[in-house]
Amino acid sequence: MINAVIFFLLGFGLLYVGGESTLRGTLALAHKLKLSKLLVSALVIGFGTSLPELTVSLEAVLTGYPDIALGNIIGSNTANILLVIAIAAILNPIFTNEKSATKDVVVMLLCTSALIVVKTLDLLNGMVGIAFLIMLSLYIFFSYRSDVADKNQQHEQAKKEKSGIKIACYCLAGIALLIAGGHLLINSAVTIARSFNISEAVIGLTVVAIGTSLPELTTAILASIKKQNDIIIGNILGSNIFNILGILGITILVQPIPITEAMANRGIVEMTVASILFAGLLFFRITISRVIGVLMLSSYFAYLFFILNN
Repeated sequence: MINAVIFFLLGFGLLYVGGESTLRGTLALAHKLKLSKLLVSALVIGFGTSLPELTVSLEAVLTGYPDIALGNIIGSNTANILLVIAIAAILNPIFTNEKSATKDVVVMLLCTSALIVVKTLDLLNGMVGIAFLIMLSLYIFFSYRSDVADKNQQHEQAKKEKSGIKIACYCLAGIALLIAGGHLLINSAVTIARSFNISEAVIGLTVVAIGTSLPELTTAILASIKKQNDIIIGNILGSNIFNILGILGITILVQPIPITEAMANRGIVEMTVASILFAGLLFFRITISRVIGVLMLSSYFAYLFFILNN
């Protein structure tokens, strides 16, 4: 137990350093490629910080724990909105004027709907995995083409433009530290949770989900302090899209996930409600104020209480 606590704290430290490095690299990359920070944060940070979910989900299905794999993805998407966005908004209200955010919001809702359908019909198999990965490829292609086609973007002037090698080092080192930190924190958290006899489904929806969302949380906090709202929004939209199309797609391609009784009705409703709430705020361009952040965070604690007590 003592070793688990030590690894838990070490994981937090790696997540902080990794988040800071990734944020710096992403801002520099957006400026150098003349792309919007929203797109780069969605593709680089959003996908990069979702890599811990991929590692955990693959490890879970290959070792015979499908509930942890699916619970991780569903729980992470819920935590990304009700926990990560909430804390970032409490630090600094979140608002964006980026039109491209609307497109990403629609894609996120479509992904959520697709997950509901395949989960309800118990179709989490290889064919669906291939379909999800094709959809992800199309999303990346059209997002990039749309962003490049916009000739009227406004770019911040950097004091000194970083070299391509330096930017790559920032991004890759940051993502590597996020993965390592997430891995340490997840394994130690699961060890601690199991010592209290918590079920695998609940571990996936809560402990593992929160653990794999910590890279997003770390990055969002740092971006919030620097008032980089597009980084925060792009991070969560990209992460939630990639969790479903990428993480789940690869996972069920490797090993189909059966829907067990424990996971049949757990988590999916809460994830859907959170996604609709977040989409509504962005679609109607409503500022996510500190009050809204507190309400979102309170609802997340209520969700955890409900899951842990049922």
